[in-house]
Amino acid sequence: MCGINAFFSYQKINNSIISRLKSCNADMIYRGPNEQDVWYNNKMALGQVRLSIIGVDNGHQPLFNEDKSLVLVCNGEIYNYKELKSDLIGKGHHFSSETDSEVILHLYEEYPENFNDKLEGMFAYCLYDINKEKLIVGRDIAGKKPLYYAKTDEGIIFSSEVKVIKKYFLKNPSLNLEVLRQTQKFSYSISPNTTYVNDILKLPYASYATISVDKGYNIDVKRYFKRNINPTFGGSYEEACLEIKRLLYKAVEKRLQSEVPVGILLSAGIDSSAIAAITKEFKEDVSVLSAGYKGNHEVDERREAKKFSNLKGFKWNEIELDENNFNGKFTKIMSILDEPNGDVAMFAQWEIYKKAKELGFTVLLSGNGGDELFYGYKSHNDFALGLDWTNTQKNKMPLRSKKVISKHYIYQIFKLLVSKIDNPLNKINIRNDYPLFDELEKSAFEQSLPLDRNDWHRVDYKDYIDKVYYYLNYAWLTNNCYFLADKLAMANSIEVRSPFADIELIKFVDTLPLEYKFRNQQPKQILKDSLKGVLPVYVLNREKSGFTPPTSFINNIVSNYKSSYFNEHPRTYAQLVTDYFAKTI
Repeated sequence: MCGINAFFSYQKINNSIISRLKSCNADMIYRGPNEQDVWYNNKMALGQVRLSIIGVDNGHQPLFNEDKSLVLVCNGEIYNYKELKSDLIGKGHHFSSETDSEVILHLYEEYPENFNDKLEGMFAYCLYDINKEKLIVGRDIAGKKPLYYAKTDEGIIFSSEVKVIKKYFLKNPSLNLEVLRQTQKFSYSISPNTTYVNDILKLPYASYATISVDKGYNIDVKRYFKRNINPTFGGSYEEACLEIKRLLYKAVEKRLQSEVPVGILLSAGIDSSAIAAITKEFKEDVSVLSAGYKGNHEVDERREAKKFSNLKGFKWNEIELDENNFNGKFTKIMSILDEPNGDVAMFAQWEIYKKAKELGFTVLLSGNGGDELFYGYKSHNDFALGLDWTNTQKNKMPLRSKKVISKHYIYQIFKLLVSKIDNPLNKINIRNDYPLFDELEKSAFEQSLPLDRNDWHRVDYKDYIDKVYYYLNYAWLTNNCYFLADKLAMANSIEVRSPFADIELIKFVDTLPLEYKFRNQQPKQILKDSLKGVLPVYVLNREKSGFTPPTSFINNIVSNYKSSYFNEHPRTYAQLVTDYFAKTI
């Protein structure tokens, strides 16, 4: 796990560029405190700070292929690197390190057109082909690892962080008011490729880009993976459950690969409990971390989590948060967050990662992604079922009868209901539609709100619940959950891994018929059935609970904040955050 920087120069790499790239490394040293370096030639400069996890002793980056015609910096982990390495050695490739990232170099040599398809993991990389003067950059299918870029007068800069691009390579950055509007409305940006700085873009999840001198430095972005929900599985429900269990075990085992200490983030929920229980099958000593709030709060799950921890014999670690953890940490968290985000759970996450580092952990396993894969949100499920019912009723109505009944007031009411329900599908105004500053609502460009801006209407999944969860997976999960895990954990030199983001598991679930995946229309029923015997009944039957902090903790921060960009005083935490980031431009 690392922080990476790359500069592709229109002319020649000069001392000023090298100096600024070194400054980028220095400013994100928390992402990789173990090693740092910068490599460059006439056209390309690559920088990296390294958090050593696999190949600790000889995984120094940048990495090279056998004849040093290819050079790579990579942030992340390739979980199937052992299988890939064995295959590549069999094809005659020679490795110079034990690090997982080196397989990318040799995959590019062997499969130059489709090497991204073979990678399983979380990653962002920059690979430079010296002979062809071509740069290839890529990002994992879930978007767990970030990669930003900007065109400048001198060339193109890529980095793991927005703020170093803005600080060292942009002369006159400007605000993207649309991203601020999205953040106020949803508490996070839903855009796959824009940031709050107009000049800085991000490479979308599951995408790669090529840039070369002979193509005029054009940035050619292509998607290499898109989920295919197609119910081709022909086995029984019980067989499906067994396969989910097998794949989840495999996903956890792959994410336990590490030469440094690993811990488990444990709530009282199914997802994290399953990961902890499965980890116990592979490791005798399992350490878990849980957090709660001082006082008597419904959102505190420590009692239930500790009960499960004692049952399984885990090593228990807990953190108790109070208002001081919120009031005193806002400025620090904002300084490393890099993009505006209004999820109030960030305070608890920050303290958990700090505590994990104090305890000596470098890798943590998380339950992120389980709800999005197994329909775990009841409110979204109900929303999708309502859309499905409405669409069914419309289709049942004979065309010749519509003119006859259109004058009847019942049909008028029906049309009104349809319009009210269809509109939220297009705009995804589900539950978390927060207020906007008046001046931002007027000045920001009101766009439609599909995930990919141009292809929401082409999300051709048959069932509405898959349409809704498509949004949740690639907006909420990528731009909020995985975003916060990367920014906040890496600021504490910690890597967070998510077994539910495993590509094999996702691909299998996508082959299941809806009546399996959404058994009895109950959230996560198939996952619960898959985990019988792994988790106790009281965990499987527990009602889902979020990790939202007590309202008073957040209200104090909002009420004491002094606006410095917008004229209005923030009413929500998301409004406060957007004001804070706006003033940084």
